[in-house]
Amino acid sequence: MRAFAPGAIVLFGRNVGAPDALRALIAELRAIEEPAPLIAVDQEGGRVARIGAPVAQLPSAMAVGATRDVDACERLGTLLGRDLAQLGISADFAPVADCALDADNTVIGTRAYGSDPLLVGRFAGAFARGLEAGGVAATLKHFPGHGATAVDSHYGLPRVTVDEATFRSRDLLPFAAAISGDAAQIVMAAHVVVEALDAQWPASLSPRILTGLLRDELGYSGVTCTDCLQMDAIAHAPGTVAGALAALTAGADLLLISHSLELARAAAAAIAAAVDAGTIPHERLLEAAGRVRALRERYAVPRPYGGALDATLPLDVARGAVTVLRGVLRLRDEHAVTVISFEGATADGADDVRAERLSLSAALRARRWKSEIMRVALDPDADDVDLLLGHLPSLGDRNFVVVTRRAHRHPAQRAAVERILALIPAAAIVSAAEPYDAALWPQASTVACIYGDDPLAFEACADVLSGRANAAGTLPVTLGAP
Repeated sequence: MRAFAPGAIVLFGRNVGAPDALRALIAELRAIEEPAPLIAVDQEGGRVARIGAPVAQLPSAMAVGATRDVDACERLGTLLGRDLAQLGISADFAPVADCALDADNTVIGTRAYGSDPLLVGRFAGAFARGLEAGGVAATLKHFPGHGATAVDSHYGLPRVTVDEATFRSRDLLPFAAAISGDAAQIVMAAHVVVEALDAQWPASLSPRILTGLLRDELGYSGVTCTDCLQMDAIAHAPGTVAGALAALTAGADLLLISHSLELARAAAAAIAAAVDAGTIPHERLLEAAGRVRALRERYAVPRPYGGALDATLPLDVARGAVTVLRGVLRLRDEHAVTVISFEGATADGADDVRAERLSLSAALRARRWKSEIMRVALDPDADDVDLLLGHLPSLGDRNFVVVTRRAHRHPAQRAAVERILALIPAAAIVSAAEPYDAALWPQASTVACIYGDDPLAFEACADVLSGRANAAGTLPVTLGAP
């Protein structure tokens, strides 16, 4: 690694151990070269969190958007930035400035602040300013917009097919607003083809987008980076090494290769050969290296925020995000609680820090409620649902809470909830992950959204259910008709 001397190093969950070991690793990485390479991490909040304690765990961006509290969003950014800077991290690949525009887009999902471009722009800019005040460089991603496609660029090449006027007034607007406000020092380009801007190349490899749009039109002068060039959107074609050459030529300054040092070395060798051959101008290489070096110099010495910050802010925000669309989200006193939880992998490769599946039932027990959990698969078999329903009448007079996860994408889950409601009409529906499940069951007497299935989301929901907090959230996305 020292001989390779990368300009930046990104940490993943697989690199993170105990806090002291992490600090030692980061110190060793920072000592590779002078000035220190950028040490970056994907630490957004919600389901994308590579590092646990001692870094503050934040609610999802969509939960923050549901509060409509831009000031709290900026303070969350400052809290997170301070904690990262104290570890020696110099750049956070956050915030997401994409709009949540497609209910089937699970790779973005609750990572977006909402579907309204103006709202997303305000919150993304506020969080970026907070991060930088806390002591780390913020990154707007995934430029120029990844929210309008259901294809995950980890596994394929997404295409956005709307006309240019729509794209500019919707997908691009949050980025343009944050860039005009000098909110972040890094912009990450998406592996997404925006047909109205460049029908041939994904944004991460497109001169029209990285140079023509981002630099010339929007006036951005900071560092640009690609999303990981080992993602299938690029790795399948044109390939990681060829993609690195194309991205640098198009205007990217940092080329992310996150899983293979051998591929990173091959890309560096290919770039050197291309510069020697004149197929990549030497000036382009010097320009990219100069921008990255300037950012490295700025963060060569960690300077975490030194002011007072409220450690309870993340939970306070998560409580304020709980959104009740129908009924009253309150448990009946002196009655036990049965939580029926539809569970399965919802992180979509997010590489989060949870060691085991957390539950609303555990959060209620921590608040001294007698609670049990009945776990059901995201797509349950009919026999499993019959077995579940057979147990419910024997449970007696108690509270029932049904935690759903993307039932709008899982027909068997949707049908199972229909049967539960037919048997227990008073059961409360809590939509975890994205809130689109809230439109599925008009017969349900109580429907609420919590914008995640992380610990903060469940703790906040438990506080509302037990009367310790009031649900004050507003839907940050538009739901379809039931």
